[in-house]
Amino acid sequence: MKNLIKNLLDERIKSTIRSSEVYQGLYNKMHSSKLAVAGKKLDICANEIAIYLLQADKEKYVLRDKICLEIGSGWLLTHSLVFYLLGAKKVYATDLDPLLQPENIFKAVSQSVSWSILDSLSTFEDREIVRFRLNKLLSLKKFSVEVLKDLGIEYIAPIDLSQKMPTEEKIDFIFSKSVLEHVPVEDVVRLLENLVNSLSEDGFMFHLIHLVDHRDSNEKPFDFFIYQQEAYSKELQSRWGNRIRRSQWQQIFLTSRIWTLNFYLSGHAMTENYQKKSTHLFNIQMKKI
Repeated sequence: MKNLIKNLLDERIKSTIRSSEVYQGLYNKMHSSKLAVAGKKLDICANEIAIYLLQADKEKYVLRDKICLEIGSGWLLTHSLVFYLLGAKKVYATDLDPLLQPENIFKAVSQSVSWSILDSLSTFEDREIVRFRLNKLLSLKKFSVEVLKDLGIEYIAPIDLSQKMPTEEKIDFIFSKSVLEHVPVEDVVRLLENLVNSLSEDGFMFHLIHLVDHRDSNEKPFDFFIYQQEAYSKELQSRWGNRIRRSQWQQIFLTSRIWTLNFYLSGHAMTENYQKKSTHLFNIQMKKI
């Protein structure tokens, strides 16, 4: 009990520090710079999207002239840039907090391997069109919210999609990665209802969800279960994960008028019981009933 109280007190102190503008500014710049040469490089994100589209048996031109929405677009918007490369007419890149660091976007683009992007995406769009759009990104050198808007990517943050959507027009494709687990439990159903209601007739969604405690996912993946429900606040749910299990997600989607196309784990097989070195990530591909 003493350790539990101490951990909560420590987290309140950390939360106060993290909420300061100075801390947020420094962290966002440093973190985005690291991501730009690692997991959020444009070629890595292009490979990811291509794999998800292949797994869902999507055909060529699946995003051409479509309206897309990314939930939790983060610091660099590289998944949204992939949708642009695939011919999207409009991309709404949204986030609960304004995290965007446009000065590091070019690094994420220029540090990527161009042929890898072309090979990944040419299954779903003409190679020369992808090449033309990629060359345009490489020619920009300096990105800004205005430059992104000229590309058809509208950055909207802060916005809470459980309260309102960024547009009244129907959306053809909705994407999130490692986002839904940060939505407080009491907001999840309302968020999904808004997403379902916004989908076009043939619209579809991909959501990748991490199931583990985000403080130390490798060594202590389920530590957040030591807290009683009343002590596990919305703030902690947003930071560490909302603790919704795979079977619970399944039930939530089934009751939200969503037909699940695929519901599987990415990487190593995993059950409700944690297996060390498994990815703790599952990918949901779905459309409206």
